[in-house]
Amino acid sequence: LMVISGGSGAVRIRGATDAPSRNVELRSILITPTPGVLVPVGVDAEDVHDLRLLDLRVTRWQRAAIELRNTSNVRVARLTLQGDRQASTGVRMNEGVRNTRIEKSALLIIGGSGVAAGLPSSPAPEASTPTPAVDGLVIDGCIFERIAIPVTIGSAKDVRIERCTIVDPSAAVFELRRPAARWATATDVRASGNLVTWKVNGLARLFIDDQPDASIDFGPNLWWAATMPTALQWLGGFPDDASPQVLEVDPRLVPRSYRPLEAEAVGFGHLAEADASASKDVDPRDSTEDPPNPGP
Repeated sequence: LMVISGGSGAVRIRGATDAPSRNVELRSILITPTPGVLVPVGVDAEDVHDLRLLDLRVTRWQRAAIELRNTSNVRVARLTLQGDRQASTGVRMNEGVRNTRIEKSALLIIGGSGVAAGLPSSPAPEASTPTPAVDGLVIDGCIFERIAIPVTIGSAKDVRIERCTIVDPSAAVFELRRPAARWATATDVRASGNLVTWKVNGLARLFIDDQPDASIDFGPNLWWAATMPTALQWLGGFPDDASPQVLEVDPRLVPRSYRPLEAEAVGFGHLAEADASASKDVDPRDSTEDPPNPGP
């Protein structure tokens, strides 16, 4: 199925607050703009419970390729997003988003954030204790390539960024963005097992932290540029309570598949659980088990 649309959303799924849509699956869909007319939002889902987005490919959009609001139990797998420098966000989670998993996906060339969690589009509910806009998010085994900020966290709780390969971020690797008024700050955010690499002078800083009361818990991750670890002097360091980070190992990534050839790097990135002795390199965007080739 191919959807070509220049409207408000190529695919819109709408339930009701008191009667959400349930058990919805979108599979093997290509969403691409008509010439000269970009899609504002590729998949726009609101008030949906048990949503599966499988083997989707979205090319060139404005606001977000995927936007979620008041959703729960969402699984996104084998997604390919190929934007451009004008694309604002890959996957955007606004408010009321619970239990989301994004796995084995490729997010490519985005001018803003690859995944943005907890950026509400409505006022916070009246409550004695601030409510997190996003509760429960796992990003596992994904590729982020040439994205300004791969992951932005606003008002979110219980976030895991695990075993991802991040290639050539430019503004920052992770961002903690100040939440809107009365929304809870970020809590229980952890990044572990990730492989991050960038070109010399290609990255402005490691982190953007606009939440003084929040922090990211760092398990072991691999960070590489030819100037590491000296580059930390101008890119910024890690929290004092971070686990030891790997800073002096060139992963020697195979082009396209991003498989590390260096033995010390095999335990990091989107192939960390794969067989490192595989006889050939498989691009995760080409195989039937992973997103399709996004093309040049």
